[in-house]
Amino acid sequence: MKTLNTATLTRSFLTALIFLSGIAKTSAQEQARINVLPALLMSFSAANNNSAGELDWTMENQTSCKWFVIERSANANGFDSIGVVLGTNNTHSTDYSFTDNHLLSGNNYYRLRQVDMDGVSKYSKIVCVYNANIAVAEKKMQLYPNPAIATLNYTLNSPAASHATVMVYTMSGVLVIAQQQQLATGVNQQSLAISNLKSGNYFLKVVSQNGTQYDQSFVKL
Repeated sequence: MKTLNTATLTRSFLTALIFLSGIAKTSAQEQARINVLPALLMSFSAANNNSAGELDWTMENQTSCKWFVIERSANANGFDSIGVVLGTNNTHSTDYSFTDNHLLSGNNYYRLRQVDMDGVSKYSKIVCVYNANIAVAEKKMQLYPNPAIATLNYTLNSPAASHATVMVYTMSGVLVIAQQQQLATGVNQQSLAISNLKSGNYFLKVVSQNGTQYDQSFVKL
């Protein structure tokens, strides 16, 4: 019977350890590669549905998304945030949708800003919806910051000095804030406390005493 000496056994043992270590290292590298695969935006589309902007998008391999901020522009340059959709993290395909019930007159350009858990943002391509129904178009009012946490500022141009009613609605039409403010002729910069609102999507409406109305969506974080 052949007997293996100690040196031979030691070499065999070390060879096995090196082989197993290589497998473990390869497996760890493969797992790391899988964990950092980027989320893929498979599709993003927009359509005009009875004077409302219907946005639909599909994500795949989404594991670190916090939320999507929906941004809109009248000229594809300066974008305003009009809503937030929370992310659903999984390794499968996930469908999302958002409805813009307050279209601008003419072209409405949209893009998605995906915000990850680490705060990093990624932008989608830009899609467009055309609105020919001027009757439902908003008068221009700028909101900032949007999304907002405690205070929402708005800027609008009033044709005359007047009292104005400032109202905030949920997207389902429930009135949650109503107060009076004074508007001066020309550009007005006003602030509104929103810290008591729950996180979500809202709609700000300002109606002046002379009947001029301003509408804009915003997001409360």
